[in-house]
Amino acid sequence: MQKKKEPLAQISLFMPPPQIPPNDRLRLKELHGYGVLDTGDEAEFNDIVAMAARICDTSIALISLIDAEREWFKAKLGMDAHAFPRDVSFSSHFLEANNLFFEVSDTHQDERFSDNPLVTGAPFVRFFAGIRLVNKNGFTMGALMVMDQEPHLLNDDEIFFLQTLAKQVIKLLDQHIVNKQLEQQRIKLQEQMELQNRILSIIAHDVRNPVGAVKSIIELSSKKLLSKQDAASLMQMAAKQIDGTVELLNNLVDWGSMQMKGKGAEAEKIHLYTLVSNMYKSFEVIASLKCNIMANLVDDDLFIHADINAMRFILRNIMSNANKFTKEGVITVFAQAEGQQIVLSISDTGVGMDKQTCKKLFHGDQNESTAGTGNEKGSGLGLILTKDFIELLGGTVKVESEIGQGTSVTIRFPNEMAINKKAASALA
Repeated sequence: MQKKKEPLAQISLFMPPPQIPPNDRLRLKELHGYGVLDTGDEAEFNDIVAMAARICDTSIALISLIDAEREWFKAKLGMDAHAFPRDVSFSSHFLEANNLFFEVSDTHQDERFSDNPLVTGAPFVRFFAGIRLVNKNGFTMGALMVMDQEPHLLNDDEIFFLQTLAKQVIKLLDQHIVNKQLEQQRIKLQEQMELQNRILSIIAHDVRNPVGAVKSIIELSSKKLLSKQDAASLMQMAAKQIDGTVELLNNLVDWGSMQMKGKGAEAEKIHLYTLVSNMYKSFEVIASLKCNIMANLVDDDLFIHADINAMRFILRNIMSNANKFTKEGVITVFAQAEGQQIVLSISDTGVGMDKQTCKKLFHGDQNESTAGTGNEKGSGLGLILTKDFIELLGGTVKVESEIGQGTSVTIRFPNEMAINKKAASALA
């Protein structure tokens, strides 16, 4: 529901303001918890003030909520203003009254209110009565009030009906909390569903390439296009690839489970050279099939403090993309510390791309994807998710490329993630 904060009515103060109760901070916390302040009209509340005015035969009826500096009206009848300063409000005088019901039959005869600007000026209140709106924790949120420009006195039946209506106001306020909780649950459920779909997409994307490589080996072998020696060598590579794929799948499932439990990224000390070497092993088959060489130029004494599954995902997808667009070339991973930053780059000598394609590489529609040098297909989802992972770790990514000259993807991680060898030993 759209919230719109209305200005307070401009009223000069001529009388001492009511005392602020000692527990007002706690009371205000309860009031704000309802999430009802500054919300729009609601028929249920409007019906209550209409009934209150009809039952008590008054020209004005209000559902007032007493905020820190104002008395705001959730519903009103016979009143133009949306709020009054708390200093001049009637109901704030009765925040800590012993009785739920309060009444002033003639404000001109009551020294507390005779010079109140709401009495001496518009709306010229001569009579008012109300039922304090007390919630289940015993805090007064405001009042259901009736007012008139003539002296008045409510009878027992009118007071009873006013009390009954006040109980309905409290129930409606409580319903606001229930509605808020339901909305939060709906949002959480939607986020979990989106996360689940995201995890499934990640698993499908990351497993597709290694499985495809094994499939290619099997097809080549079955068509007898390879010598026995080459076939045996490739089948050994396929066996390694399957082992790597199983490990990859286990890592992704563990990461997905961690995400579903809301744990998020879990940082640990990572030796970057070893991480890249292990990643190269998982690319051994698909790189060999395209006659690509993979070079690990990461500083041997470089450590990073990060979530290892996120780092694997980042490297896997950028390296996979490099291999996709490179044939009979070189794919290089280089990393070094610059000050307390870590600069990680993945470069290839592949087909490259124009500036427009570079700009949308991590931002484009997930269904956009260019076929690789081996006509490899893809959804484009991997790189979009990769950018999410880089940002999750607080990093930034930049792409530089020239058609026919290759591509370089540079990632910069924040200062606190860089760890030199001496500092890394302290974390062991």
